[in-house]
Amino acid sequence: MPSHLEEKLQQDIVRIRDKVREMADLAVRGLEDSVKALTTGDNRMAYVAILRDSRVDKLESLIDALCVEFIVRHIPVAAHLRFVHSVAKIVSEIERVGDYAESINRLSILLGGDRGEDQFDKFERLAAVSIDMTRQAVRSFLDEDLELADKTTDLDAKADRLHQEIYNDLQSEIPVGKEDLARLFTLLSIANRYERVADQACNICDEVNYIVTGEVVKHRLHTDLQILFVSSIGSCHSLIAERIASAVAGDNFDFFSADLEGRVPSPQTAKFLEKKSLDVSGLKTKTLAEVGDLSRFKALVAIGERAAQALPQVGYRQIVLEWDVADPSAAPPEEAEEAYARAFNELLDFVKRLIRSFHGTVSSSSLGVGE
Repeated sequence: MPSHLEEKLQQDIVRIRDKVREMADLAVRGLEDSVKALTTGDNRMAYVAILRDSRVDKLESLIDALCVEFIVRHIPVAAHLRFVHSVAKIVSEIERVGDYAESINRLSILLGGDRGEDQFDKFERLAAVSIDMTRQAVRSFLDEDLELADKTTDLDAKADRLHQEIYNDLQSEIPVGKEDLARLFTLLSIANRYERVADQACNICDEVNYIVTGEVVKHRLHTDLQILFVSSIGSCHSLIAERIASAVAGDNFDFFSADLEGRVPSPQTAKFLEKKSLDVSGLKTKTLAEVGDLSRFKALVAIGERAAQALPQVGYRQIVLEWDVADPSAAPPEEAEEAYARAFNELLDFVKRLIRSFHGTVSSSSLGVGE
């Protein structure tokens, strides 16, 4: 490419980057004002931030036009084509951040000027993480800094934890009237929007990865789906389910088991599973207390009514299932083999359906159940 054309191309890239920076600064400013409006009840600040969002929308339209002009003028390929393609997506994410900021400011106005005894410490911390993630995500784009993009994405777990804590706190409150109920919904909506800002920052980081490497990571699982089986009967159904799931699920899953009492498998269970090439010798299921924080699990599966009743309240994003499977250890000795086979097959069927609901299929395995 002639030097003057290369120079013009770089000038256009710089111009686009500058406009993205300007747009992001406005969106972040709206988020910062939303925190102040939320914690202080300053409606005037909230109204000013709402009006300012129109500038974010105008910049999105301007940058879209610049990207089209860039394509027409330079007919980009390879890295330059990835750049302009991703910019169009990045500004859409930033515009959404601006919309969330505007929405939070509107919700803050709905709360009214008197904050009373409301405690917003966790809201401030969640907002701070989301704002930092947005700033860092945009900086990773401007500098094409993959390391910063990865560090930013890692912060999303912290935002999720804070969001879960706020959800649990609000869930524990008992509204006494319509006003209290409306307030709880408003606060939950605010927390949801701050958490979504963190997700938008992760999306920007995914686009940075594509610009730099050409690899599409947006829909790639960053961590395995974690699933916990919990049982309350002496046959250690949770451990059986864990072993079955590990055999048939394939990649992108991580399974755990727990028992209300915590116990080693019964001799009958160990003997039966050995025939299925599922060795459980020397193993002991954990109790729920030993498992610890349940918020990391995508799904919690209670096997039996007692296990279902023992599960604590979990976040609305988590799936809680109850499976009714008979306890084969209660069967007479002459019927034990048949009872264990029946329980095993029931668990196998439940597990396969669970895996399909997430993954669409199950893998081939030594159990001979792959499809």
